[in-house]
Amino acid sequence: MTCSAWFRSRLEGEHRLKIPEGTQSGTSFRIRNKGVPVLNGHGKGDLFVEVRIQTPGKLSKRQRELLDELGQLSPVENKPQRRSLLGRVKDMFV
Repeated sequence: MTCSAWFRSRLEGEHRLKIPEGTQSGTSFRIRNKGVPVLNGHGKGDLFVEVRIQTPGKLSKRQRELLDELGQLSPVENKPQRRSLLGRVKDMFV
């Protein structure tokens, strides 16, 4: 199941981006030739879009029941990815 999302670029207006199933928060997508114009050159650079997934703060009783049912149907292994030392240092500067 693929999702479509609209976003607004300050340079080019609105764009539509197809987000594949299973995309996690923090994933970046590159859209070629939609970024900042290249200095002393021709064409434009690439535009990077980062996906941020919002989780609702409060759920109704019915929403909670549906989430519990979904959890029973498809259990998810919650195993955080191990980051290398270089990856953790890089995250401190981003």
